[in-house]
Amino acid sequence: MSEGWRIAFFTVAIAIISLIIGLFWPQIYSLLWGKHSDTNVFIAGYEHSYWIEELKKEAPKRAKITIKPIKFPEGISNIENFDVGLVLRKWDFPKNVKLLYIYAINKGEGVDKNITIDIIFPLNKTSIISSEVLNNKENVQIIQGGNKNSTRVIYKISELLPNTRQSIELFIKGKELDEVKVWSGKEAKEIKKVFIFDIIIEPDKNYVGPSPLDF
Repeated sequence: MSEGWRIAFFTVAIAIISLIIGLFWPQIYSLLWGKHSDTNVFIAGYEHSYWIEELKKEAPKRAKITIKPIKFPEGISNIENFDVGLVLRKWDFPKNVKLLYIYAINKGEGVDKNITIDIIFPLNKTSIISSEVLNNKENVQIIQGGNKNSTRVIYKISELLPNTRQSIELFIKGKELDEVKVWSGKEAKEIKKVFIFDIIIEPDKNYVGPSPLDF
């Protein structure tokens, strides 16, 4: 290749690269230097819970809390370093009712938007009783399902700021969960940090040592 052709080749290449950078500069800047969100979604199942006063009455010194993993992200085997979403409340529901405490936490430095949580239950086994948004009610809407006796609900969280939480309670009849899918943004980027587990709270009546927890 002659010197003239080499100069022409590099000139065209530089022009093309400059054009690409100009067209996609916002995306490139965001990828390299922008602040990114890091949304984690937790679904904690309860078949029973207690008021603090009830626990103190039955076991004044300590409550026993057991976490039963159902599905964790690949490469994560426990949630010792995560907020497990402990729910303490008066439980006056029948035995076949289960509470799913759903909460999304943005652990990143950027804002996350349009977070969609799609929860599907197996037909003829589990159905929805009721749902309640616990905080920032205007920030969450049900875009599909969620009616009494239905087997699917899709929540949409409009915005999740860094280091903030959005919480939802979902009561179901039955105990089985079929599938959970979560994504965010206009591009429907999949959120893989989805933790599904059950929490069992029991008064530790046999504990005789010093109280490690003032609940």
